[in-house]
Amino acid sequence: MRWPVAFASLAAVASLVNVCAAQQQQPRLAGGDGQQTLDLEEDVWVIRDIEYGVVDGHSLRLDAYLPADKEIHPAVVQIHGGGWRGGDKSSFAHQGLKYARDGVAAFSINYRLSGVAPYPAAVEDCVRAIRWIREHAQEYGIDPDRLGAQGGSAGGHLSLMMAFLEPGEDDLSADGEPLENFLRCVVSKCGPTDFTADDTMHRHPAAVAFLGGPREEGPETYAQASPVTHVSPDDPPVLLVHGTEDRTVPYSQVTILKQRLEEAGVPVELITIQGGGHGLKGGDREEIQAAQSRMYDFMLAHLLGTAAE
Repeated sequence: MRWPVAFASLAAVASLVNVCAAQQQQPRLAGGDGQQTLDLEEDVWVIRDIEYGVVDGHSLRLDAYLPADKEIHPAVVQIHGGGWRGGDKSSFAHQGLKYARDGVAAFSINYRLSGVAPYPAAVEDCVRAIRWIREHAQEYGIDPDRLGAQGGSAGGHLSLMMAFLEPGEDDLSADGEPLENFLRCVVSKCGPTDFTADDTMHRHPAAVAFLGGPREEGPETYAQASPVTHVSPDDPPVLLVHGTEDRTVPYSQVTILKQRLEEAGVPVELITIQGGGHGLKGGDREEIQAAQSRMYDFMLAHLLGTAAE
């Protein structure tokens, strides 16, 4: 059953829910600016276009997929790809529904693209989204200390940055203690990891646009934007998936990060798709399906507490 409803008409939603789905708790919504929509879709609350911030007049929005019950759930932050210059949060709609049906809330976020603002804008927006989710955890039935992130390509890069960046002094756990990490785990598919490496990654036009110019004009920026720069021993578990024939993000990128994580003692798993190009295209179909299942199971295991310590 599906009831699309304007955010401004939440009273009408509550009435419909009481009659047709009394056992399903309507979420208490935060961050409203009158443009959201609230749907009950496949036993999942879907709230689209929630504004989580405004920067220089640019509205930053996310979509939420919430289990339709009264429990407290972990959540995954889904970060779209598109070379930091395209893409949209709607690409995670199907997977967001799947996560919510399995007891994990999902937040698919948009961020400022390189045509609007170069690095560090996208990274800052992702941090802003995570902090917003933590701040509004109670309204959405979320455990703020059980968050994961995942993405592909540019979304993989941003997910890794969220996993490795250190929280600020004002970032506290639900118990009021200094927050060690923003995330419990992270999944990156075909994500760039090191813009300082001697391969072709730093010369890709999308990377140059994202980083505001060629590497020789800003080597410090290229280093700071590289996930490998921020690896530390207390980072959360990492799952990496990459194809050996990726011509957009060279396979060497993933091996650099894997080695750095192993040296730091961070749990890391790499799934290699032989013959796979960017996005794993061209790889063996069964291997790709197995990798996709592993990515999903990895996230569930760490967020639902069934992963081995």
